[in-house]
Amino acid sequence: MNENEDLEEKKLLGSGGFALAKITEEEELKANLGVPQIFLANIGRLDEERFLKYYCNSCAKEFDGSPQIKFENPNEDLGQGMILVEKGEYKCKNCNNLIAFYRKFNK
Repeated sequence: MNENEDLEEKKLLGSGGFALAKITEEEELKANLGVPQIFLANIGRLDEERFLKYYCNSCAKEFDGSPQIKFENPNEDLGQGMILVEKGEYKCKNCNNLIAFYRKFNK
């Protein structure tokens, strides 16, 4: 991310809740699937300090700050030149509910 790039507060949807985070215009375009919503899974891993708050569907509550972020770098060859570089999860710090997950691939 470019230090001079403007960050804008956006609602990022996940299957188990949503988060309010500051993202760049480039990240917003990457996460937008042509519908009005922006999906956290399409952005990938964001730094914890970029999150303002998140909502957990399981707790039915909003929490300040970032959800728990867990990730690994398996560098798994999936065939046909596709490599799974990183896989991660955003989880509720209160109940461990999965807010969203993401996968990053290289060809």
